Amino acid sequence: MSNSFANLQAYDERLQCFAKAGFTLATGIPFDVYGYQGIVIFFGNPHIAETKLHDERNSKFIKHTAQFIGTAAALQAPLQEIKRYKKRIYEDNWHVLKVKMLSVVRFGGVIREQKRGQNSSSQKPGPGNNVKWAFMRAGEWAKVQAVLWWKKSHGGNAAIPPPFSNTQSVWTFVGVLVTHIMFSGMNVAITKKTQGELDLVLPPLGALTTLQFALTAAPASQPRNAIFSQIFALTTALFISYIPNMEPWLRDSLAPAIVITGMARFGVIHPPAAAAAMVFASGNKTWAHMGIFLVAVCFSIVMAVTINNMSAKRQYPTSWSTLRWISAFRRKKLKKVLTT
Repeated sequence: MSNSFANLQAYDERLQCFAKAGFTLATGIPFDVYGYQGIVIFFGNPHIAETKLHDERNSKFIKHTAQFIGTAAALQAPLQEIKRYKKRIYEDNWHVLKVKMLSVVRFGGVIREQKRGQNSSSQKPGPGNNVKWAFMRAGEWAKVQAVLWWKKSHGGNAAIPPPFSNTQSVWTFVGVLVTHIMFSGMNVAITKKTQGELDLVLPPLGALTTLQFALTAAPASQPRNAIFSQIFALTTALFISYIPNMEPWLRDSLAPAIVITGMARFGVIHPPAAAAAMVFASGNKTWAHMGIFLVAVCFSIVMAVTINNMSAKRQYPTSWSTLRWISAFRRKKLKKVLTT
């Protein structure tokens, strides 16, 4: 190290000890383990041959070692989080157990009092006693339910999703921007072509691209959910819009209620479909609008597949379950034909 640079170097006792020991050469190798970033500093002997220091095998070794050390460092935070999570689970289970035990004790006390009252009286309990017992039992049940509700209202133990890195944020921005530029162009072209009679419903597509470029691995983001849920939601909403003499507020309430319940029942939950159902239930949309919107959904899936998979840390979709189901159905049908 030259004197000019040595004067600019902040004094550090540990670095001075390394320098006195003869390790005056150093290099920093950065690492990035799923957003956990840092630098590993390797010290070298200045008296060794320079060809050995710059050897390709030595370079590969220190690069892989840096990633290995970075991985070990990145594991510390998840390990601590797991320990805290297990502790919270233990405390929550113990709290639930105490609530259940308290409920049993309370109900047992009420039952004993009831039996004691029956034994002390030779007369059969009248209607008034039965009503009183029913109210007591309902009160105890309400207390238990109130305690459980209060405990659950404090929230669970799910961890907050980590923020995106700068690189992943740029990928999200580019994907959403390019896709919505195409949507806007489609909307302008359709409006001009039909002289304003038809257009592309854009608001629910914003929710769709949020899932596709920010929650790529979520089940609700997958093409199967996007396509089937939209078909179900738009069809339901259009049929509701044809019901005569129905108040607008009732249509806007009934459509998402049916659609969300149906999506949950059929296992194709997709939040943008509920938003689209409210728009199409207004009565201002037609089956042609539905066809245009479904084409836009399919186009959005193509854009998400194209842009997300350009990133080394992204994959979309995580499942083509519909295609696998179709392939399995074809294989089964072919096998049946061959056997007959």
